[in-house]
Amino acid sequence: MRRRRRHRCDQATMLQLLPLISLVLLLLPSPPVRGQWLDPESKYSGDQTEYTRPNADLDLRLDEPDIAPNPLGGPEQVFISQADHTGTAFTISWSSNRTMGSRVFYSNQPSSYDLSATGGSSTYSYADYTSGNLHHVTISNLTYSTRYYYRIGEGGSDDRHLVFASEFVTPPPPGPDSSIKFAIVGDLGQTYSSNVTLSHIEQSGAQYLLNVGDFSYADGYQPRWDTWGRFMTRYTSKVPMVFAYGNHEIEFDNAVDAVKPHDGFLSPNTRFSAPWQSCGAVAAIYYSLNVGPVHIISLNSYVGITKYTPQYNWLLSDLEHVDRSVTPWVIIITHVPWYNTYNAHYMEGEVVRSAVEYFARKYRVDAIFSGHVHAYERFKRLYLYEEDECAPVYITIGDGGNREGPAERFQVIPKPETSVYREPSFGYGSLEIINSSLARWQWHRNQDKGDVIADSVLIESLAGMNSCPLPPQPSQPRYDEHELLQSY
Repeated sequence: MRRRRRHRCDQATMLQLLPLISLVLLLLPSPPVRGQWLDPESKYSGDQTEYTRPNADLDLRLDEPDIAPNPLGGPEQVFISQADHTGTAFTISWSSNRTMGSRVFYSNQPSSYDLSATGGSSTYSYADYTSGNLHHVTISNLTYSTRYYYRIGEGGSDDRHLVFASEFVTPPPPGPDSSIKFAIVGDLGQTYSSNVTLSHIEQSGAQYLLNVGDFSYADGYQPRWDTWGRFMTRYTSKVPMVFAYGNHEIEFDNAVDAVKPHDGFLSPNTRFSAPWQSCGAVAAIYYSLNVGPVHIISLNSYVGITKYTPQYNWLLSDLEHVDRSVTPWVIIITHVPWYNTYNAHYMEGEVVRSAVEYFARKYRVDAIFSGHVHAYERFKRLYLYEEDECAPVYITIGDGGNREGPAERFQVIPKPETSVYREPSFGYGSLEIINSSLARWQWHRNQDKGDVIADSVLIESLAGMNSCPLPPQPSQPRYDEHELLQSY
């Protein structure tokens, strides 16, 4: 009898097939979303609910139109950022791969461009990569609540690859009678899920974007900084971005020679601009600014902030000088959450919390927004792990849609009463300052590509809470029984 020959896959063949197998598994349908509120005893997020939550996603393909390079090397990767403390100056930043002047034409009338400003450009190198020409031009003496039109590109050329034109609206004046709306996102990345999130943010009507860190997920691969800049341009060329750095922004040009804190953020420090000089900071690694009725503080989780460090001293001085009659709202954006019930990065922010939470409570900070954990969570007003009506609201919004996927497991089980809502789904948040005493917070879930408001709450400003007693002084970082739970 003739034996049937067995086909065997040798080790080399299997290794060749592994990338294909991984891709197929990644594209298989995801399990239904699991919502904490249905099964609070579970170490996962509960039982299935009404839609399918994406898992880890793929970065956008390099041939996608939104991230393809300018074929003529003209202006691309355009960002607007506030350039002063009060919102009458803005910096327009962009990249070009051809020689061009760092000049912006602008006007408050469409197609007029009768004013102009000049700036400068630079490049940076990282391993075998050299950036394009990175331009920064500041336009000043602008009027509040006014739409400005601007054009990048020399001469009268109307070639869309050589000239970039867009517009933006300046914020309302500082003061208790102003109102404004922010979109808040963290850990966005540049995946297809990120694209859904950004599309929803575009429709939100927000006047500013607050990015709590982990922008591009380039992780040292510099061309992905370029693709992220192109990906964001459709929004950040029209809406100013305020940011806090995350761990994925840490990139040393030469770790041996990096002796200053800002040396560790080579790429973003060269590409983006922030008003650090107007608030007495040492670099764009942390800073503050006023946007209408809100004083915004951007803290850096990866630069020293324990007692007597430069960031610590700067923060205390900044909080002491806030005038709540001008900016009745005070918020902090930072990357690592100070409170967190997820398994991912559990208690990672404990040292920072123990160092500066006292001052956030003493100066009645209204809310603290963070990312890092790829999920959503909203806490009550807390101080030293206990509810305190004079303390900030804590919100984790690290669910922008990056390639690492959502954080699906909880460390603290069941959900503590101090955690009002938690869910590991992609999305973004919106903070609408209605008046000097009331704001509306909403978390928008990406639900089957739709924008669904899954959590909403009204927040009262602490500006008028003059009866708040001084908080008790903290001791050492807290390590309670939850830290000893097994990580699943």
